[in-house]
Amino acid sequence: MHRSRRQAQLAQSAATIGIVLLVSAMIIGPAFAPPAYDWLRHTTSQQAGQAMPGAWIMRAGFAGFGVGTLVAALAENERRRLVRQALAIFGAGMVAAAIWSHAPITAGMAADLLEDKLHSLASAIVGTAFAGACAASLFAKGGSRGDLVAWIGLAIAVVIPLAMNQWPAGQGLLQRLMFLYSCAFILREFYRR
Repeated sequence: MHRSRRQAQLAQSAATIGIVLLVSAMIIGPAFAPPAYDWLRHTTSQQAGQAMPGAWIMRAGFAGFGVGTLVAALAENERRRLVRQALAIFGAGMVAAAIWSHAPITAGMAADLLEDKLHSLASAIVGTAFAGACAASLFAKGGSRGDLVAWIGLAIAVVIPLAMNQWPAGQGLLQRLMFLYSCAFILREFYRR
């Protein structure tokens, strides 16, 4: 089999497996969280938070999604190089978000505030890298300013974090929608020819 075809298949498989792991963790994880956890109100980061029962499920989802995206971006990086580089940073940021956890949601529980800050930094890198991938898809060599999927992704990367601040009761739902859109963007990136 031709090398570039093998690279494309590896990228597709890695991205798909990573997405399946993330989506599975988002669906299954809340069943193992404490009763105070509400998936509409609480984020996936809070689901994976320090000392949270079942946090390993969401952390595994973050890690799987990150590794899958990183492997995909590195495996097939000759085409749309800036998009792939941004997605590699996105994947590495997801792995970092899995390593360092959000502070616990339960009041009065001890928290490692440095770890919480490192998780926030990793999350910011993930969001910025996704916006960068969308922007590169629009403006970099081989991109298209008519790419509606990338325009929507860029808008989501800006609007949803702002909306999460304005609507705390729905921030978990909004974040999950943002993740699902990033999954769709990544699948499209590695499956289109």
